[in-house]
Amino acid sequence: MPLILPILLAAASVSTPSCATGTWIMRAGGQAIFKLEIGNGSNGATATWSRPEHFEADNDTFSNVDSHVVRRAAKKVYVEDSDIVLTFDDPRPNAKPDILRVRCEKPSHLAVTYVGPDFDPFDFVKASDNEVKLGPWDAGTTYTRTIVLPTNVEMTRLFNDDQADRQRENIDWKIVGLADDRRRQRTQELLDSGAIQSGDDFYHAAFIFQHGNEADDYLKAHLLAMIATARGKPGALWIASATLDRYLQTIGKPQVLGTQFMVPKGGPATQEPYDRSLISDAMRKALRVPPLAEQKKQQQDYTMRGAKSRTP
Repeated sequence: MPLILPILLAAASVSTPSCATGTWIMRAGGQAIFKLEIGNGSNGATATWSRPEHFEADNDTFSNVDSHVVRRAAKKVYVEDSDIVLTFDDPRPNAKPDILRVRCEKPSHLAVTYVGPDFDPFDFVKASDNEVKLGPWDAGTTYTRTIVLPTNVEMTRLFNDDQADRQRENIDWKIVGLADDRRRQRTQELLDSGAIQSGDDFYHAAFIFQHGNEADDYLKAHLLAMIATARGKPGALWIASATLDRYLQTIGKPQVLGTQFMVPKGGPATQEPYDRSLISDAMRKALRVPPLAEQKKQQQDYTMRGAKSRTP
């Protein structure tokens, strides 16, 4: 179910670290969604959160955003393991309190983690009071937040090596195949350890598994490409499409998008088995795949190239 966050924050008997005091805003889709004000009063730390009265959220987006702004105060504020912990009541009947952990990332940024859902931390940026205005919001608009994730240097190198092996002259596919096996093994280790984070990382990993040998390799490549797309790499749509087709053909099913061409020795290029009726050209366009008419021209071009290569 989508998360419906109630609003935060109030006073406690501790002092807030100076790095966190001030006015902070979090933006998504170019709009200020939340305003967080943290300070110290006569009775200790204080904090308030201004935000839409209602919204739905997942890790990346805010939707069904209500136009009414509400402002609430924290029930409890305390410091734990260098984090400022904010506890506030959920106004819904019998609901448990909600907790935020606030960490000073640098003088201009706070990382705010909602305790419970497995969301990436919200990035709050310091602002002056007079420049902060929440909304206006449109309930029919989805607001996407920018999440900056580190790109793994080793994953980039594995991808570059994979591509370089396929651009050499007189390729020895037996040697490349062994290198592909090693790259897949190492990529799986990076995935298992959580070292793969960014859209680029998942995009690169999709190519590594696309060059596998088994149906499960192609299925995994498809899923990796889907994650890459969700993490801001729209170019991964094509490889998501290609690996789906490759997976289907490997398990004995017809491809449905038309990304896979084979040029049998002594014969014309073919896309078979291919179910052309399941997916419309409009859907192919959305998935970065050429329409049927263009695929026909590609098939003829591959056939002509094959014929020329066989000409004595």
